[in-house]
Amino acid sequence: MGQETNYIVYLCYGNEGTLHECAFSLLSLSRLYSSSELSGTEIWIYTDNPGFFQSFKDGTLPLHYRAIDKQIIQQWRGSIDFTHRVKIELLKDLLKDKTGNILYLDSDTVFTHRADKVMQDIQAKKLYMHVMEGIVSDCRNPVMTKLNNYLQKNDSLKINEKPLYDLAMWNAGVLGFHTAYTHLLDKVLSFTDTEYTRFRKHVVEQFAFSVFMQEAGPVKTAAPYILHYWNLKEARTVLASFFSHFKNASWDELTRYSLLIQMHVLMQEKVNFLHNRGYLQKLQKKQWQPVIPDWNEAVKQL
Repeated sequence: MGQETNYIVYLCYGNEGTLHECAFSLLSLSRLYSSSELSGTEIWIYTDNPGFFQSFKDGTLPLHYRAIDKQIIQQWRGSIDFTHRVKIELLKDLLKDKTGNILYLDSDTVFTHRADKVMQDIQAKKLYMHVMEGIVSDCRNPVMTKLNNYLQKNDSLKINEKPLYDLAMWNAGVLGFHTAYTHLLDKVLSFTDTEYTRFRKHVVEQFAFSVFMQEAGPVKTAAPYILHYWNLKEARTVLASFFSHFKNASWDELTRYSLLIQMHVLMQEKVNFLHNRGYLQKLQKKQWQPVIPDWNEAVKQL
């Protein structure tokens, strides 16, 4: 069996912070792969601002764009007007004329290791999501508790003879699957449209992917290869400063300089701050803010 085309897909629209996140994710890919190594890969960016990405100098990534506007986005939000429904419609749109290996990523992701094995597994019809977050009925965070309570009241819903509340919730910031599984998207969309009207929480789309990926087979974790920093919106200030300071740099230079931002370090700094807040700081709801580096001095570290 020959190597099929790899499709890496991003959804990136709206504010500048999302654009910066997506560009930073692309830089992380450039750190790991030469342009020749991506000859069998197409990177698709669904965006309302393709000019942002086209403005970078000397980019060598195999980028393709699907321009989306407010009308398309609103249409893809559906009658339930759900922002996370757009991701499902994006994938259905992409797969209308594609055959091969699909790796979808949210904009706030970073490649930490080469993903060759992930793509090989996907071609072998294995399924990926970012990371398993726990069995719904065992989880204790407020949203998952509410989801569990909802599913317990509707226990006729089952997958492979298993009630949905006994299934794992997976993070859907990364999705990996072969186009042979295109039919799953119809199930995910139908479930989302039905259940979101009854349980209006942001996790419905995430859980829909979790349910039907698990119905199709074992799910593997993409976390060893890709970091999804979904709970680090504060990093956008660092990214904004980075892209502003290095606005005249070439893509190769930006790829090198991007090493100065280590998202896992910022995540740990945030955790440490929240853990060590005093009583008064908690009462005042004092929030963590990252330190913006002196980029000229930071570059000397490389």
